[in-house]
Amino acid sequence: MTKQEFLQELKQCLSGEVSPESLMDSYRYYDNYIDDCVRGGKSEEAVVEELGKPNLIARSIIAAQSGERAADIEYTEDGKTKKVKRRENTQKQSGQWEEKEQKIKKEKKPFVFNPFAWYAKVLYVLIFILAIVLVFFLLQGLIWVVVTFAVPILLILGIIYLVMYFSNRPK
Repeated sequence: MTKQEFLQELKQCLSGEVSPESLMDSYRYYDNYIDDCVRGGKSEEAVVEELGKPNLIARSIIAAQSGERAADIEYTEDGKTKKVKRRENTQKQSGQWEEKEQKIKKEKKPFVFNPFAWYAKVLYVLIFILAIVLVFFLLQGLIWVVVTFAVPILLILGIIYLVMYFSNRPK
């Protein structure tokens, strides 16, 4: 089967079953897909053969458009479909799942800090870094105070001491 035959059969199977936009989207998708594979080195016939029968592809597109789940439909080689009775079981499971979710929401446990968890270790490192930065700034502030106030006061006291020492000295 050639690319054009494949696309024509796909278009024919989808006509009237899906919206015109969906039909054109599917047509363009498979057209581009086949072209890309041919550019990649495969033959047109090999790509079309890998894709399978256009009527099966059309059935899956129609099922997707109508909202049917792929797990609820089984496709056969002759293009016919049959319903698989999994929907009831799925609904029961989804109902059970919803019940479990509601129980989990109701049973919300309060947060308990674990001192050995990864987040605690990150917190310890951040506290340590903060402590080092705080000590650094305190020392820097202390040095600034000493240089700004203590050094001039010590100089003045030294000058006063020298003046008193030399003035009280016997001649």
